[in-house]
Amino acid sequence: MPLPEFTADLDLSALPGTTIDAHAQDDGYWHLFVALRTAAGAPFVFTTEGRPAGFRFEVFPIGVSRAEKVACSWRELNRPFLIQQATPLWRVEWTEQGAQGPTIGSEPYTHFAGRGPASPQAAARARVLAGVLLGGECGKRIVVAASDSAPLNVDIFLYADAERALERFEPV
Repeated sequence: MPLPEFTADLDLSALPGTTIDAHAQDDGYWHLFVALRTAAGAPFVFTTEGRPAGFRFEVFPIGVSRAEKVACSWRELNRPFLIQQATPLWRVEWTEQGAQGPTIGSEPYTHFAGRGPASPQAAARARVLAGVLLGGECGKRIVVAASDSAPLNVDIFLYADAERALERFEPV
């Protein structure tokens, strides 16, 4: 039986051909967004949306939009990054009854995320559009992704870190 798929508003067509010169992540305890500052125009802002996917199971697909202003601390890139391609990244997420550590309450469930396949003991499973791979010149890559361990959080992985982040997603 195919896994149910979860997506958010993720139109990547405006990204290729765009040059970004800085990035920012929400400064709060929760990193609720990642923004990419463009050389001309409004920044791209990546956020997640919670979606119920089963009993005690919620997934957080990634979405992107343009924003006129973003209150954040920009981190300049070493050199401008011309986005040549934008590829959606999928991963499998599932829950299993039980916990691997101390919990509060009874009947805990543990959430897992990665390339899959989901464990045969999974109580619920889903395929989630959880990240975006940005390809640039000379093979440089950036990954923007929904966190695999913290609800609503969005992470950014630059260059060498992007290669390690891709290990958590289905092959592209």
